[in-house]
Amino acid sequence: MAKGINLANPILTESQRRAFSAKPNNVCVFLSHISIDKDAAIKIGEYIMSTGIDIYLDIYDRDLETAMQIGDPSAITSSIEKGIANSTHIMCIVSPRTVNSWWVPYEIGFGKKSNKKLSTLLLRSTPIPQFLEVTRVLKGIDDLEWYIKEQGGSSQFLLEGHRVLTGTNSKYSHPLFQYLD
Repeated sequence: MAKGINLANPILTESQRRAFSAKPNNVCVFLSHISIDKDAAIKIGEYIMSTGIDIYLDIYDRDLETAMQIGDPSAITSSIEKGIANSTHIMCIVSPRTVNSWWVPYEIGFGKKSNKKLSTLLLRSTPIPQFLEVTRVLKGIDDLEWYIKEQGGSSQFLLEGHRVLTGTNSKYSHPLFQYLD
């Protein structure tokens, strides 16, 4: 299976963008996160791409970066809406700090109004904020693996899932173990 791409990456070639449009399942997951959790969002995004699913992770969005630097809320909103418009799904990556975000609730609200498929991925030992109870809640590695499978992705860890259920340590070798339960 081919690796997914980050559609926010400005160095994508035109043929890569056309390939995304031509994919039969055409899934792209917008990763909503608070900037302090950027490292976790990057690792989760890399993992999702490794399963063949495309993402939209704003770390490469130059327009958004510029808007944030100059404090232009109209440009920030426009960049967020563009990313969501180019995605089919929204996954909110949540830590205890997410409740302090002004933009994550906006992204979820805009995604809901745009009829995007919403999910919430809880980082280690994080309670779910009430405003995210309207989404599909993913409470750890196992839930994320099933979500990836449902979206057409392929993961060796899901195939080895029977070892997790029988108590062996394959869950602890997962690349996202430090972030997810």
